[in-house]
Amino acid sequence: MEKLNRVSQLVNILVVMAIVITGMSIPALAGTDITASEGSLTLAQASLAGQCRAVKLQIPIFRSASATSEALRLLATDEQVTLTGSSNADGFIGISAPVNGFVHAINLKACSNGTDTSGNKGLCRKVARPAQGLLIRREPSIAAAQVGGVAYLGRVTLTTTPATAKQADGRNWVEISSPARGWVSNGLVTQSQSNLEYCQ
Repeated sequence: MEKLNRVSQLVNILVVMAIVITGMSIPALAGTDITASEGSLTLAQASLAGQCRAVKLQIPIFRSASATSEALRLLATDEQVTLTGSSNADGFIGISAPVNGFVHAINLKACSNGTDTSGNKGLCRKVARPAQGLLIRREPSIAAAQVGGVAYLGRVTLTTTPATAKQADGRNWVEISSPARGWVSNGLVTQSQSNLEYCQ
């Protein structure tokens, strides 16, 4: 435990040094333009909730919106996160996946749209229904433990294309790798509508 605390402190010190050297504390909202009025700031932050961003370089996820707080884990370059929409003047923005925490918004970029030059739609899908979004479960079953969630119009990444799918509990399940590894319901077996659509 003591060794883990030392590693956490070292990571925090290195991050603070990186902020001082590179000036990463400049407020930014991950490529989203926001006007200065308080009302429009709140509206713009709310619209960020559930959106996907990718990490430009390896960075830590902090427990709170402070570079001196505990580092929960490191994000790899190009790893995806899901925004909560909450940000502060110090340039931090909240994330809900892969774990709840805060990152420097300046280190985020737009997620790729999941298409490649061959015209393949790729692994990216967005939640088209239901309006309350989807739960991510550890196994393809409504009784399985929840490991996360995806908001309406939020994006998920399939593990394979075509999707790895199973039928259980009267539902079509699809395996995903992001925003958390697990399974989401892609609709009822008795209905033709899918809960997921291709990303645009």
